Amino acid sequence: MSTTLEDRVILLLREQAGDYGTDGREALDSAATPAIAGGYGFWERLAERTGVLSRRWRKVYAREQKVTSDMLQALARLFPLYAFWLATGITDAVNGHVAPSTAQTFPERLHADSTESTAYFRASIELADRLFREGRVNVEDEGERLYAAERTRPLAHWHDSPLADAAYRLAGTQEYANLQDLWRRRETERLARRRRIAGEAHGGEGARDEAAKAAMAASRTPVLGVDARTAHQDDWDLFYVPVGRKAGGRRR
Repeated sequence: MSTTLEDRVILLLREQAGDYGTDGREALDSAATPAIAGGYGFWERLAERTGVLSRRWRKVYAREQKVTSDMLQALARLFPLYAFWLATGITDAVNGHVAPSTAQTFPERLHADSTESTAYFRASIELADRLFREGRVNVEDEGERLYAAERTRPLAHWHDSPLADAAYRLAGTQEYANLQDLWRRRETERLARRRRIAGEAHGGEGARDEAAKAAMAASRTPVLGVDARTAHQDDWDLFYVPVGRKAGGRRR
């Protein structure tokens, strides 16, 4: 095991609280990450956004209690771009599954989020919730909720759950069409993202080599705020690149 679930939740909360080794207290924000401004009232705002009492978040942050399933679910739904990392401890950055900037990741190292992927994740979550609402499922009843979610195989073929009819009704709505449009936009962005990660959008190998040489020179003369150990890496390197090698294992 590498990190624990508690470790990862604390790292996410540190990012959102702005507690990441600087003098500032402003939370990180981007089109993909809804910031919960750090500083005074942070825990109360977090409680409002998640439906989990602020004192419980404080206890997890101080390692006075374990993360519970409702807390994990709340964070995964609020930050779907971090959900895969929260559950597994690894990232899948090409597909929009990244970690907070406060987290050291491995074997991938890329932290750049994907606005299109996160928009698709959020729209999917909303439609999944709507399916249960329009299927008139009492989500407070454990038995009814599970019955509504379960596919069965009585004979040779799988049968969809009792929500299949509601799913087809939703499939005819504008919101569902919008989701498919989001998926197409996500795939277009993902292709561009993959090309950028692969170095195809850096202006060619020559430009990448020149940038690498400049970074290496900078690493020999440390600059305030720069980590000399990683100065040779490009911001869009998906993997760790040992000094003296190009991405993909080729020599620099």
